[in-house]
Amino acid sequence: MRLRLTWSAAYTFSKLIDDAGAVFSSALLTGPVASYQAADSFNRRLEKDESTGSIPQVFATGFVYQFGKGWEIGGIVRAQSGMLVTVTQATNFNAAFGYGIQRPNRIGDPALPAEQRTVQRYFNTAAFTGAPQFGIGNASRNPVRGPGYQAADLMVGKVFRVHETISVEIRGELFNVSNTPPLGQPNGSFGAAAFGSISTAGDPRVAELALRLKF
Repeated sequence: MRLRLTWSAAYTFSKLIDDAGAVFSSALLTGPVASYQAADSFNRRLEKDESTGSIPQVFATGFVYQFGKGWEIGGIVRAQSGMLVTVTQATNFNAAFGYGIQRPNRIGDPALPAEQRTVQRYFNTAAFTGAPQFGIGNASRNPVRGPGYQAADLMVGKVFRVHETISVEIRGELFNVSNTPPLGQPNGSFGAAAFGSISTAGDPRVAELALRLKF
């Protein structure tokens, strides 16, 4: 009987800082235009913050165990930090003057202890107050971090040798084994009724059966 175990793991720690939500954002290269997502297109420093796509910690591990006559079991586990949330005011009092967005003022720490986070109030909404007309709020571009992501997938399969050069592989796969759908991003529209709440989630457990012919 042949036994073979392959295992790998990786951990990444990083931080990405930028001054635009998209590469070469035109909001930073021109004057204020209502459709551009910059608090003040003439003040680039206001946009500098940890990037929306910054995920500081990522851990992933996986294994494949082969045994018997063509049997195979494999799994992948992944855990990572949440993505950042852009916070802007639902009512932009400066829109008439060509400013695409208006950010609120930040007066406290928006982060909540893990035991206080709920889907109705994922972060401390009281950490923000509204900025008035003609004012540019002091909140940074991405002041809130959303929920992290964890997932575990499992696969069981068997290869049947039909001919010297032909084989058939049958495998069953489970995605999100724990059936814990990942939470979506909290609402970042200050002044909206849903501000700070989460109303979306990723896929629940998904099962898949696959048949593959190799020749």
